[in-house]
Amino acid sequence: MKNNKIRIISYMALYAALYVVLKFAGQYIPFLQMPQGGSIELELAAVFIASYHMGWKYGILTAMIGFLLTLICGFPIYWLNLGQFMLDYILPLLFVGASSLLGRNGSVRQIIGISLAMILKYISQLLSGVYYWPPEGSVAGSKAAWIYSAGYNLWYNLATLVVCIILVPLLLKRLEKTSAWKQFAK
Repeated sequence: MKNNKIRIISYMALYAALYVVLKFAGQYIPFLQMPQGGSIELELAAVFIASYHMGWKYGILTAMIGFLLTLICGFPIYWLNLGQFMLDYILPLLFVGASSLLGRNGSVRQIIGISLAMILKYISQLLSGVYYWPPEGSVAGSKAAWIYSAGYNLWYNLATLVVCIILVPLLLKRLEKTSAWKQFAK
């Protein structure tokens, strides 16, 4: 029992560190960055893998630890108020961390879980854009804000979805063959 707790903590540390490394790498690839915030988020692959490896509870915890580490490391965030912070950062990570709720085995379930998490992430960030980041000259909640936010948030969330749908199942297939994976399989 004690060894299992140590193993869980070790894997969470590994995935959180991978989250930070992928976030760091993504900062140095210019075409992944949006001019006013947002990017193709390679680091989400680490959270998806953690969720499918250890389960949704540990996936959420790993996502929060990874996010806190990025704050400690000084990665930029855009902060207006608690509502915007929750919609732009916390809720999307909760959705990604919980992606394994639909089932952990089988690539179809993984693709559905990843897709659903990314759709919920997009909706959360869409709402943030509509109510907290309207385009210049428009009012929060206006038609212009909805159109602008929908387009602005769509492309990088869609690109992140495609990257994760390709990368995560491939990595999970390789991990499923290891003894480390079998210790958490249910």
